[in-house]
Amino acid sequence: MKALAKFTPARETRVLDPCLTTASVAIPNESMGNNLRAALSAAEAGEEDQGVLRALYLGLANRISQRQTLSMQISRSMFCEPSKTLNREVGELRTAAQLERQFSRRDLFTIFANRAWFGDGQVGVQAASQYFFQKDPNQLEVGEAALLAGLIRAPARLSPLNQPNRAIQRRNEVVDAMIESHAISAEEGAVAKARGLGIVAPEKK
Repeated sequence: MKALAKFTPARETRVLDPCLTTASVAIPNESMGNNLRAALSAAEAGEEDQGVLRALYLGLANRISQRQTLSMQISRSMFCEPSKTLNREVGELRTAAQLERQFSRRDLFTIFANRAWFGDGQVGVQAASQYFFQKDPNQLEVGEAALLAGLIRAPARLSPLNQPNRAIQRRNEVVDAMIESHAISAEEGAVAKARGLGIVAPEKK
């Protein structure tokens, strides 16, 4: 848990994590920009984990609400192996409960954004923003922010480099979620969805 504090930095910080294949750069919450924060929040709010163990856990201990999935996603990223055993899932639930006790919602959001996997070797919002758009996160437009936020669900399947049509569909879903959460207006959403992906990363061959 102490190592996770490095993912809530006061300034841009280079971070080494045993579960990540490459070093990542963690940035403070305020450096993420309003558009990306809104997009990540909207995308995360729409994710639900309907697993039997989670339902049982929620029934026994009301510590993680149905919408507080950030801690679950962070917890999963702390277990380097992707196995789905009973012990693994129980461990994830316990870790998520500890995260909820130890960190604020803002800190959990920052940790999640800095640990998220975006595909193509990109870990964290700073690396992903620079790779796909050659911009810092606080410079992203609504559609660009929505694209990055949407990637987290399935980076390979939704890759804007390999699967542009799927990427556009997912981006538009996140834009709609941003409208529903009143983060942006319907007019702003329409403008974002009318634009192309705007990717500047090299295309895959």
